[in-house]
Amino acid sequence: MTLIWLATLILASGFALAGAEGLTGKLLNLLITLGCMAVGFGLGYALGLGTGNLGRVPNVAIPISMMFGIVAALGCVWLNSTRDK
Repeated sequence: MTLIWLATLILASGFALAGAEGLTGKLLNLLITLGCMAVGFGLGYALGLGTGNLGRVPNVAIPISMMFGIVAALGCVWLNSTRDK
């Protein structure tokens, strides 16, 4: 399943960067995607910490990071398509 998420992340990020206009648009899409991936990684890492009920989902930081990155990249694709040209 992780390979499917990785392929989707790469394709969605590629479409988000290719659909942006100008260097600032491409950098903005890249920063949005990487920022959301960082938030997902932090959430996944925090879910794996702790004892008892708090540490129930270990090793989930990378998959959640990829999921957040996919959502961000697809959001950037949507914003690129709805922006005035």
